[in-house]
Amino acid sequence: MRSTVLVNGNPRKGISVEVLPAYGTAALIIAVFLVHVISRKFDPFAPIWMFLVGYVQIYVFQAINYHDWAMQVRGPKMIMTANLRALWALALFLVVYHCGFPKLLSKRLPNPPTKWSTGIVCLITPFLFIWGSISAGLISRGGGGDVTPEGALLASFPFVMLVAAALLIVTGQSGEKHRPAFTALGLLMGAFYILVWMFNGKRSHSLMGVLVTVCAFYISRLRRPSWPVLISTAFAGALAVSIAIGWRFERQHGRDSSEFLTFLSEFDMATILRNMNIEGDDGTKGPISHETEEYGAWLVIMTAVPSMSEYDYGASYLRIFSTFIPRIIWPSKPYFGREQWINAWIAGSEYKRDSTFTGPAIGIHGATHLNGGAWGTAIVFTCVALFLRTAYDYFRLYGHVPWVQAWWSVFFFNAWFMVVTDDPLVWFYYNWGFTSMPFITLLWFVNKWGGASGDVPVAAYSA
Repeated sequence: MRSTVLVNGNPRKGISVEVLPAYGTAALIIAVFLVHVISRKFDPFAPIWMFLVGYVQIYVFQAINYHDWAMQVRGPKMIMTANLRALWALALFLVVYHCGFPKLLSKRLPNPPTKWSTGIVCLITPFLFIWGSISAGLISRGGGGDVTPEGALLASFPFVMLVAAALLIVTGQSGEKHRPAFTALGLLMGAFYILVWMFNGKRSHSLMGVLVTVCAFYISRLRRPSWPVLISTAFAGALAVSIAIGWRFERQHGRDSSEFLTFLSEFDMATILRNMNIEGDDGTKGPISHETEEYGAWLVIMTAVPSMSEYDYGASYLRIFSTFIPRIIWPSKPYFGREQWINAWIAGSEYKRDSTFTGPAIGIHGATHLNGGAWGTAIVFTCVALFLRTAYDYFRLYGHVPWVQAWWSVFFFNAWFMVVTDDPLVWFYYNWGFTSMPFITLLWFVNKWGGASGDVPVAAYSA
């Protein structure tokens, strides 16, 4: 990358050494991908790929495209340190992920239920669809101050509609007896979810809709999608994200369905590259700060911690437990980790911030640096790699079991959330722990001990 930036007031031209580790990160990701493809071990539903998709967006595309801005604001030493950390942390993640130990752990986990009750699926999916529709409707009408606390709570569970779609697809295709009506209804529900959340302007939900629907469809058939299907899926996901972002910030049109259709008819496909950080800014808008995007936010945290602000030492992860304790029982319940997060932003930002600042996600590296710097990064990346690979090996062991298929289809994409949000466990206590886990757990017990249908025949998952 050639650039001209001001470093200590002096112009600097040529290839920027500080960005080379970002290219090294890209090369490492490409090498891992090629090894999996050549060895015929590539499985698009392995969590490593969702992890790497988020990683390449932030620590390759953003690191390269925002380099000039970062050099002016943070300086070459900070940029080199950050980019090198992204490289060695990824290498550590890959070593742990492929070390073989997680497979031993997965074999020691409880066996899943081998039966699948169509009756419980028929019972709960209409409820989940209606609940998800109510949540989506409240949000699409604006919500905010016009919604009661009870209404706001009710609207916090939109993902249950997608859980219902996955259950229907799995029910339609698992076992010896296929049920095309279940499959068709599940696919329609998944498509409806994607459309609703593009209209609501939520990129994450739109992308989740694409991923869950495709995953449930293929793994319940014990198959992998072809390369044309994978390419189409990647394009559909990027398109859904870009439409959601564009419609959210669109101000020339109204907010009803007819205006949304008009927006779609005029949609500029070139915005996909910008929204995915593949294409940089054109510079026509003048100087732009990127500190409210993940890579820039990470640099804010690195600037502030620990010289101007304190580590949180993983305090945010206590929300795994505290989130499930209602405030009516614990009125003074703290928002663990929030104080350190805000203090770091106030200390390290380019701008004047105060305690009311509600900035964006800081990405996995911002979170792990806040946890404890380089050591915090090494520890968390090791744990994340162990967790994701153990979960995947468990899926591989029991990929023919409908319960496992349902669980994996609504779980695997969380590897992406681990990279792009405020900390690697946000996916659990802000979405999955409330919307998926209760129903997946319910299905475990119903199918383990209830009057379910016969055992599903064992068949290998082709991956």
